Amino acid sequence: MNTKTIYVLHKNGADNHYIGLKQLLQENDIEIKFREFSIMGKLFKSLIKGKPKLFKKQIINLIFVAKLLVSKNKKIVLGIAPFDDKLSRLLPLLKKHNVYYHTSWTCWDKTFNPKQPKNKKTYHAWSWFLKHKTKHIFCVTQTAKNSLLANYQIKPEKISVVYHAVNEAFFTDFKTEKKQNSFVYVGRLVQEKGIVEVLDFFKKNTAVQLTIIGRGKLESLVREAAESTENISYVGSVSDKAKLAQILSNQKYLILNSKKTNKWEELFGMVIIEAMAQGLIPISSNHSGPSEIIKKEIGFVYPEGKLESTLLSVIKENPNSKKSALAKKEAHLFNLQNISKKWKPILA
Repeated sequence: MNTKTIYVLHKNGADNHYIGLKQLLQENDIEIKFREFSIMGKLFKSLIKGKPKLFKKQIINLIFVAKLLVSKNKKIVLGIAPFDDKLSRLLPLLKKHNVYYHTSWTCWDKTFNPKQPKNKKTYHAWSWFLKHKTKHIFCVTQTAKNSLLANYQIKPEKISVVYHAVNEAFFTDFKTEKKQNSFVYVGRLVQEKGIVEVLDFFKKNTAVQLTIIGRGKLESLVREAAESTENISYVGSVSDKAKLAQILSNQKYLILNSKKTNKWEELFGMVIIEAMAQGLIPISSNHSGPSEIIKKEIGFVYPEGKLESTLLSVIKENPNSKKSALAKKEAHLFNLQNISKKWKPILA
């Protein structure tokens, strides 16, 4: 078996979801390589838009996928959305290889799918894949594992819960004091993240401060609010983790106002852990990921649509530093050292 290299095969790469796995493999002198199975559209885009780096990347992906047919015993971590029809096309390529499935999806009873299969054959392919083809399944939350066990005949020991790991930069102690009534939003500026409702609240409640970090389709709306309302600040996108950690360090609360769609909900919420590592008190709508992460001792989870009443209640309560300290302590459960150990079944 080829154990000198482990491949992560994903639709879009998603390298940041595997820093815990990368840490474990480095400790065991095993290389990790990231490959993508959604190739042709990106290859076409690279030619049309003249992007040589993207073109080269897709050629590497294409060669890798082709070689799967003539090789065997590669260890592959597959990241693919539940009930995606593409699985049926991937299975013949993966026939001679050792496949480990990685998923954050928390609803496996077919009532809420990120992908809608074209026919029942896709459901059968997924059932066979989960029960028989996978060597091991890594779930991002306990909720995801529970749902898989409830809907498929899989032995519990075949599934591990491996939370996403937090970049070590977020554990830096900047020794800064928290600004009273300071709130921060970090993420995509889109409708499903509930940014419109967040802006509306702070436009009406000008005694509290809001800092927004991110990019997205609603960026112009955010810029307009920041320019017209003194208590709203827009930073833009911050890709540097150390810089983001420093910005978070003097904020008191994190807001994550996600809104469920017919294909999506907040399945984890990496920013929650990043903010907790800097002692922020998280406030989130009750999606499956945040509901599992945020205990009542460290933050607030509210029914979707109850943002305004929740924020008013939090402001009135004005929780003391104990909640902040507990949030910071809880975040250490998600550090590289702890999360990397959860990936150990892949070494067997």
